[in-house]
Amino acid sequence: MKIRTAKYIVKEGILNVYKNKLMSLASIGIIIASLLLFGIFLLIVLNLDHNTRALESIPQLEVFCNYNLDETLVGDVEQAIREDERISEYRMVTKKEAFNKLKEKFEGNEDILEGYDESFLPVSFIIKLKDPRDSNEIKEKFENMSKVESVECPQRSIELISKASSWIKVISGILIAILLVISIFIISNTIKLTVFARRKEISIMKYIGATDWFIRWPFIVEGVIIGIIGAVVALILSGYGYRALELRLGNDIVSVSMGFFEMLKFRDVVLVLVLFYSFLGAVVGAIGSVVALRKHLRV
Repeated sequence: MKIRTAKYIVKEGILNVYKNKLMSLASIGIIIASLLLFGIFLLIVLNLDHNTRALESIPQLEVFCNYNLDETLVGDVEQAIREDERISEYRMVTKKEAFNKLKEKFEGNEDILEGYDESFLPVSFIIKLKDPRDSNEIKEKFENMSKVESVECPQRSIELISKASSWIKVISGILIAILLVISIFIISNTIKLTVFARRKEISIMKYIGATDWFIRWPFIVEGVIIGIIGAVVALILSGYGYRALELRLGNDIVSVSMGFFEMLKFRDVVLVLVLFYSFLGAVVGAIGSVVALRKHLRV
């Protein structure tokens, strides 16, 4: 394809978008909605998978003492752990260690911890069991101790997260498929209006020898431009919303310090979003154009 021909095709595609502003905006709007929904489910699945992998690397139990226990009372909890024959090994995590780990999680947002020290954090014990099947009994045993604040059992969390992730993938697949079909339908109607408005011009072009693809390409470019615009806006909105949520959860010091849920940083997911949004936006726009051309452009 010659450079001059390519310039003509791109120029005509841009003009087509501008000439049908209302329908183009409607198409862009539905694409934004579709991609935002897709992005939300994608980010949820990515974070669930990230936390599942993190939990799989953790020993089977972690016992958190009450944060205000003195060394003697912490020693009582340690003795109970040491005397339990079902426990193969354990490691104490001191307040100082927990605080250093917390500072690592807040890297880049250290000002959030200003005015805090390790005193509000609990001493914990990371426990490895001889038989993982004993985890529920041991969890219940230590939860019933007055000196223990909570007991985390990663295996149970892994099972719940895996089930939730599976259901989210199924539901998101169905909803996204429906919205993408709607997007293609609206884009095809936008292209159909352009074809109808230029039917005489198209007839003349065909009469003087223009090839079928020379006539089709500007309409395909129009659909791709609509898809890309929708993808860019969806990416901006997703990024803004994700960053806001990341900061909101990051400010919840208690949740982060206890390790309940760790969000991926936006910088870790932005490339995935850019690739998926760009690809889906362009493909949906192109398919919408092709559908319209097959039905309404008689060349």
